[in-house]
Amino acid sequence: MNKFRVLSFIGIGMLLMALTACNGNDKNKKFNPTERQSSMTDSEREAALAKKRAMLSPDLNTVLYSHNVRFGIVEPHIKGDITKDIADRISMKMLQIAAQNGISGAGSMNFVLGTEIAQTGRVATGTAPQKMTTQYELTFKVMNTATGDVYATAVQQVTGVGNSFEEATRNAVKEIKNTSAMQEMLQTASNRIVEWYNENLQVIKNQVEEAEGQGNYALALSILNSIPEQATEAYKYVAERQESLLKGMLHKQAADMLGEMQALLASSGDEFNPAVGAYFGLIPTDSPEFKTAQELYADYEKKCNARRADLEAKAERDEQAARELEKLKMLYDHEEELAKIEADKIKSKYESLAAAKAAEAQAKSKQKSGGLFGSIGDAISGIADRVFKVADVAGAVITDKLGLEGYKEQVELE
Repeated sequence: MNKFRVLSFIGIGMLLMALTACNGNDKNKKFNPTERQSSMTDSEREAALAKKRAMLSPDLNTVLYSHNVRFGIVEPHIKGDITKDIADRISMKMLQIAAQNGISGAGSMNFVLGTEIAQTGRVATGTAPQKMTTQYELTFKVMNTATGDVYATAVQQVTGVGNSFEEATRNAVKEIKNTSAMQEMLQTASNRIVEWYNENLQVIKNQVEEAEGQGNYALALSILNSIPEQATEAYKYVAERQESLLKGMLHKQAADMLGEMQALLASSGDEFNPAVGAYFGLIPTDSPEFKTAQELYADYEKKCNARRADLEAKAERDEQAARELEKLKMLYDHEEELAKIEADKIKSKYESLAAAKAAEAQAKSKQKSGGLFGSIGDAISGIADRVFKVADVAGAVITDKLGLEGYKEQVELE
């Protein structure tokens, strides 16, 4: 299988050590090695959380917190020099461009962004050393998955040169830019999508109620959260239903969250893992899974406490231990804020996956020749889901009490 590495996003290292989550229940004990009272007021805590969110990359920040337009990213058709590797790269480019324009690519069952790809040139030089050149015309489209209507388009011409046609195509993908034409396309599409939501609130309500009736709370919540804030009339519906749908989703996903928590515990040992505490905090205290999660977490807490005690004992004579201890203390100072961000990432992941499946099912019911999404592709890309996983494989360096230093980390995409 071809693999490639892409630079992940700047500033998400702050997510890596989050070990708690917040569901407001006293029984659901947060990771708290030493009992302490926060010195922050509510406003100071919100300011600290806002600062940490601002440190996220634009891509991940938009995926998690945007209340603007949201759509799925369609993976391009695989053909000729467009391999799975290349299709992933193009999908990532579309996700990044969407984020740069304030649009979330975390998923919507009703709207997608994709691209038609036409190879317009493919030649090898006759000189030594021989070089390969590829040229493409990409027509980007924002579409309504239910009707097949195209809301806006933009065209880009790109060229790549390399030692092979595959390398030339990879280099051509690097030339895909957030041009003024792309910005205009996304603005036009956004305006039309906002208009659609305001004019089709009953359609949205029906979709939410149908998903809820099927017990698919992740999809119901995704549909609800896809309503952009600019659609003022439709957006009122979000406040009415959000709490109950979130509660339903967490209960529905409790077994899955426990399984993921157990898998993480098996590999974490006594090291901080941000997702462990977040999964524990999201498992409802009245669910059958909570007792097991609580026991597992208590054992994990003991291991982490023992590690801290060991570092404290070594800190005076061991410079490395002193640095690690300082890092832990700084994380503990802001564990609550970090945990909220990590929990948001987990919830968004479930919504995104549910939306992708629903978009594909909706497109299939309207299927035309050339694939589920016509000429732009066959399926929703898994790129958005990989964005959520970036923080789980990276490292971080603390630089001050309110945050962690931004960094670049490579993550393998398969």
